[in-house]
Amino acid sequence: MENLFCNLGDMDDMGVMPQDVQVVAMAYVPIQFLGEVYDTEKGLDRGTIFPELDKPFLAGGCCCE
Repeated sequence: MENLFCNLGDMDDMGVMPQDVQVVAMAYVPIQFLGEVYDTEKGLDRGTIFPELDKPFLAGGCCCE
């Protein structure tokens, strides 16, 4: 089956109307502002230079057990 999402501009040529294409998901991405960043060494150690994204990895799931 041909991928209908490759070129939505050709929908009329395929006989598909926009209302016939089902939306799988919608994303909401808030505006992000550049604030404090880690220095290079700490960023490499933590896996990110952005403190807002520096979250603990809980391999076993929730830490509330």
